Amino acid sequence: MTEFQYTARSQSGEQIVQKQSAESREALIRELRQQGLLVLEVKLVKSKAGRKISLNPLEYLSINSLDVERSFYQLAVLLRSGLPILEALEFIRDFSRPGVRRVWQTMVERINDGDSLSAAMAEHKVFMNMTLQLVRVGESSGQLDHVLEQASIAMERRRLNRKQVFAALRYPAFMILFVIGIIVFMMKKLIPELKKFINTMGGKLPPITQALIDVSNWFENYAGMLALGIAATVITVMLLYQVRPIRFQMDRFVLGLPVFGRLFRLSGTTTLAQNLGILLLSGVRILDALVTIESLIGNRFLASKVRYARERVAQGSTLADPLAEDDVFMPMLTRMIRVGEKSGRLDVILQELGKHFEFELQGMIVFMSSLIGPVMTIVVGGIIGFVYAAFLVAMFAAGSGSSK
Repeated sequence: MTEFQYTARSQSGEQIVQKQSAESREALIRELRQQGLLVLEVKLVKSKAGRKISLNPLEYLSINSLDVERSFYQLAVLLRSGLPILEALEFIRDFSRPGVRRVWQTMVERINDGDSLSAAMAEHKVFMNMTLQLVRVGESSGQLDHVLEQASIAMERRRLNRKQVFAALRYPAFMILFVIGIIVFMMKKLIPELKKFINTMGGKLPPITQALIDVSNWFENYAGMLALGIAATVITVMLLYQVRPIRFQMDRFVLGLPVFGRLFRLSGTTTLAQNLGILLLSGVRILDALVTIESLIGNRFLASKVRYARERVAQGSTLADPLAEDDVFMPMLTRMIRVGEKSGRLDVILQELGKHFEFELQGMIVFMSSLIGPVMTIVVGGIIGFVYAAFLVAMFAAGSGSSK
């Protein structure tokens, strides 16, 4: 139940100003009319609970995409309950954390000055172009609550997809660092002690033991240069990735990598299907929708294919034909787009495709996680086995030599 303050006039002409709780603004108005009252104004009662001073410094961080995602959903619920847009925004503002409240306050002021919600949102970079398009369509069609909910769903899916992809890449990165740590520990701590013991045996060392000693000596001599070279390589790659032509070629290269290339292709295909379906279903024109999709796809090579498809569509081509060239997106995408274009239900088919590719993406991430563990176990076991084999062979060789 929400508390409202209403101003009404009785049949005798007396003006009544009172507070009353109701499920929604419309429900309260119906109840008051049934009592024979003429409703003049209904306002949401602002709670002071949202004005409490928080001692958590994180509460004062600026607004982010997760805040927008949650606020859009709450705003959609409030609008569906019958609240006017201004009162709904004031409600969101009052119950937001301090760092978010400033943004909603400026939007309330803009709407009080007569601007639209989309115009007020356009002043803040945190609102993506996709959400701005959806809000404009919702304002013109009168279905703002529906498109805000769709925007919230689209942002949630995008966040979860990116989180899943980063999780799939983070696990192998962690395992690689773990293996490097083991190698460094063995080279700096374990092998030097074994080397001292082996050198006391004298005589010619077995080939596997000599190889271990040679690797240890090389590491001791060039460990600093190796670490410096790795750091310089990583920094150089990160800087080069900021250069647009080089990033384009790097993004194109990663699509051809085994396993990881398919992961990036599947992620880009999922982004295209899900978000294009939502935009078309909400009434956004396909040319405008493709501009938005291009900005949402992180891989610049895949984004260029979307831009090329838009240019071809503007010239009268179908969407499926340019997307099918070079076979960079998943094959099912272009085939089903052809079906959707012929049947006139492209928006519905794209939404179903988005669910399918999202499920496939999750399955691939699970597969990669289950595959990387055994592979890294074999690598670590092989390294440790090589060290101990070299030590044991040296011990046996020394024992055989002393018995003669």
